[in-house]
Amino acid sequence: MLRDMRDVSEFMKRQRLASFATVDADRKPHVVPVWFTYDDGRVFVQTDRSSVKVRNLKRNNNVAVAIYSAEEAVITKGKGRLVEDEEEFIKRTNQHVNKYNLKLDEQGRDSMGIPLYNSRIRCVVEVTPKKTLFW
Repeated sequence: MLRDMRDVSEFMKRQRLASFATVDADRKPHVVPVWFTYDDGRVFVQTDRSSVKVRNLKRNNNVAVAIYSAEEAVITKGKGRLVEDEEEFIKRTNQHVNKYNLKLDEQGRDSMGIPLYNSRIRCVVEVTPKKTLFW
């Protein structure tokens, strides 16, 4: 069982998959599985700039992230924003690549051909928690 934010941090670093929820145009939840990184209490999601989650985020920045394994879970509700600073985008993309041990080709594309470091195509969503629940 997770007892404090230090436990939460270690748990988040070990986990590989999260459920990421945004609010769609009809004000209904849109939930998708995502890979994520966690740093200093914030969750980061690397994604396609034209994805539904990004379109939703631009209309309504209320988001939630749920990460769970067996009997442990972390649920974060907060505000999402696109990381616009190029240096920060590269830093967070590096963390993503390292966490998931992604192998990139000479153009920085992953095994599915996605150009992870092209900020015109890809983006990083930063989730700043307003409330975090854990057990």
